Amino acid sequence: MLGLKRLIIDTGITQNRCLVFENGKIIDIYVDDIIQKNLSGNIYKARVENINNNLGVAFLNIGEERNAFIELKEIPNVQKGDELIIQIKRDSEGNKGPKATSKVIFPGKNLKLIVGLNEIKNDGLDKNLYESVYSLLKEIVKKDLGIIISSMPEDFNMLIEEYNDLTKKWNFIKERANYIKAPFLLLNERDFIKEVILKNINTIEEVIVTKSSVRDIVAKFIDQSKIKIDLESATLIDKYIFDVMKRKHYFYDANIVIDEVEAFTIIDVNSGDINGKNIQTFLDINKLAADKIFQLLKLRNSSGIIFIDFIDIKKNQREELLQYIKEIASKDENISKIYGWTRLGVLELSRAKKGRKLKDLIFDDYYKELLNPSYILKIIENKCLVQKERFNRKSLEAKVSCKTFELAERIKFKEKIKENMGLELNFKVNNNILNYEV
Repeated sequence: MLGLKRLIIDTGITQNRCLVFENGKIIDIYVDDIIQKNLSGNIYKARVENINNNLGVAFLNIGEERNAFIELKEIPNVQKGDELIIQIKRDSEGNKGPKATSKVIFPGKNLKLIVGLNEIKNDGLDKNLYESVYSLLKEIVKKDLGIIISSMPEDFNMLIEEYNDLTKKWNFIKERANYIKAPFLLLNERDFIKEVILKNINTIEEVIVTKSSVRDIVAKFIDQSKIKIDLESATLIDKYIFDVMKRKHYFYDANIVIDEVEAFTIIDVNSGDINGKNIQTFLDINKLAADKIFQLLKLRNSSGIIFIDFIDIKKNQREELLQYIKEIASKDENISKIYGWTRLGVLELSRAKKGRKLKDLIFDDYYKELLNPSYILKIIENKCLVQKERFNRKSLEAKVSCKTFELAERIKFKEKIKENMGLELNFKVNNNILNYEV
């Protein structure tokens, strides 16, 4: 049985954030940086610029700063100059451009419409319910417009209506593409609130928002009785984010140290005060450490090659630990491969990239504890909101670095604060402070 979830959603001028709790335990952190454009989910009419058979990809002009790429196995007969409708599956990462797919997905409340799919798939329904729904849907679902069902509304007709609405959306885009020359953005699908709600729609017990305007948006997807407004929850989000991003994490009598750089992540499990305990204790501590490590890898959205140096144990216990780790890793959809133990007894694995690392969304320099300007402005925005709502302040002064001030000026941050809250925000540039002062 799936646990009930509580969401805390905090939207803003520079960043949107969301925490997801299940049975009181944090299981997901979403941070969407509005300043740094994210193309994931967008649908384009693209033009094929180049084909690289050695890499097995075609490069697509989508009208953005960087060309996207798509695997040739998706479009084996494509030629240079061809125009096609694609969706961005993964945004740019490092030197790579956005990854595209020809399998366009339209998410709904109870189902996903997938262009090119000829199936009706189940993703959460009881087997008997799915079979009865399947028998009704198979007469309605069109060729190459398959679906994945995640939940069942009270009235079956609502499911049909949702399918028809998503189909109309696709037909409109397809028809529009016939009269537009590539490259062209056909649909901007980035909607942070909709995205986090739909990912958790079937198990939401409560949604806490920090702004009353967001409550009305959330109410489009879930019952209003489940929505609560709490200004102070924004501070709670920061507390959890900084806790997750700590370099050193303590548990029982041991600790974990995480060093995360661009190419790889090194994690060291230290015995702490458990020296002198028996070998079985070391195995148990390693298992507990593995639980904590995989939770942190997910919350930090760590990716690339990962090395984990566990407490030394006997060879047969190392195999037991490896099997335990494989079981944990099977629950993480981003784990690409567990390579096993190196000659030095360090576990090596890889985790697929999916969006930006939490570290890069929060820090300019992690080891100097230097926050990035976008995150600093989000914190300042929340402080403005609390001062206005709780104390009816008319003005506020913030000291920031030149870099943060330049971003604030470029996006007209002060003007937006004035427009949204009726509060006069004044900046003072001071490069001697670490992050900000309010």
